[in-house]
Amino acid sequence: MLWLYDIPTMRLAALFAFVFVGTTWLGIIFIRPLFNKLLRGQAELNNLVGVVLASHCAFFGLLLGLLAVAAYQDLDDIDKSSTKEAEYLHAIYRSVNAYPEPMRSETAPLIRDYTRYIIEEAWPAQRDGVVPQAGATKMNALVAKLYSFEPRTKGQEIFHAETLKMLTELGEAQLERIHNIDASIPTILWYVVILGACITILLLWMLDMQLVSHLLLSGLLALFLGAVICLVFAMDHPLRGDLNVGPDAYQSVYERMKLIGGTS
Repeated sequence: MLWLYDIPTMRLAALFAFVFVGTTWLGIIFIRPLFNKLLRGQAELNNLVGVVLASHCAFFGLLLGLLAVAAYQDLDDIDKSSTKEAEYLHAIYRSVNAYPEPMRSETAPLIRDYTRYIIEEAWPAQRDGVVPQAGATKMNALVAKLYSFEPRTKGQEIFHAETLKMLTELGEAQLERIHNIDASIPTILWYVVILGACITILLLWMLDMQLVSHLLLSGLLALFLGAVICLVFAMDHPLRGDLNVGPDAYQSVYERMKLIGGTS
């Protein structure tokens, strides 16, 4: 159901609320009378249903809480890895601009080109769940160029060693970002969430009370249930939807690169 991420967050929340509350109300109006006939002889039905509903909501709420934390952790991880990669790109670019010519003029455009590629090509592909491949070629060209440099002084040797160290860390950040592209909650857990939501609504249908009170109380619980599940869903894929991680860090670094040197 990845097409849901194309819907703005507020509309998505309204859709979840409509589905959950609407399903609950329709069941109360049309299915509750059937339950009343089947369970008519059960004494203290509301008390029994209430105990089961409370126990179920305790375990179901714990599951949703853990899933929310996991989804947020994935969102935070890809945000940190992206920021880290952007910071290393900026640091390496500043270092390269201190190299002698022609190394400086030959290497700096490679870094700017890689940064622009992430913003304009890699990030849109990642949002579609596609792992970009051209970035590896661009990174290899940068690595080959930096490793071809031969320091002529002790100072250049120390400076170049630090640049290569940052280059290694840049590669690790790149791999971490790519690894997190498909980060999401396992599908089996979503099946459990759907099952838990269905059981919650089914138990709400079983309650026996005046229609208006039943609709109001059950609607409020269904509304909150839909909001929590919508929140977990919206954060589940960090690169999709309005809550996604964008290439803002790379864009900021790219603008600073143009200020340091180069206009491409």
